[in-house]
Amino acid sequence: MGSEPGASLILWTARISVMLYAAAVIRCFGTSSRTGWQYLWTGSWLMCVVHVLCAFQFEHYWSHAAALKHTAVMTHHVTGLHWGGGLYINYLFLTAWMIHAVICLRKAKSDSEASPGYWFHAVAAFMMFNATAVFGPVWWWIPVGVFCAILLVLRRLPSGPSSDVSS
Repeated sequence: MGSEPGASLILWTARISVMLYAAAVIRCFGTSSRTGWQYLWTGSWLMCVVHVLCAFQFEHYWSHAAALKHTAVMTHHVTGLHWGGGLYINYLFLTAWMIHAVICLRKAKSDSEASPGYWFHAVAAFMMFNATAVFGPVWWWIPVGVFCAILLVLRRLPSGPSSDVSS
């Protein structure tokens, strides 16, 4: 990675994005009150965009060719396939995420029920998993394991308010 402050910015913007993503998922699917998950979801997208901008500034020096080459090399280390096309998939995903976040925010502001978009959250989790596996540390399985444990806990939580009503 590039300069030390730049490397820290790249790392921490990714971490903050994932933390906001996890908070959005927990708020959206793990609690009876879903209020506000859209803001966490949008904040996660925004931090991911800042992460990409930091990577281009401090790692690739605004060279798309350098970013493609780096993606291909890192992908090769994990999969054996020398392919940089994941960069284009990331662009597509960030664009779709932006559209999804705007739709969710508009529905939240109009007081209509915003769809949590299970499929989109699943795609986001898959993209974050892949990014961690390709660009993350060699011990990437630890945060992935923690994430999976959170999902298991969420599955065991009651799905809504208790039907027990004390009189």
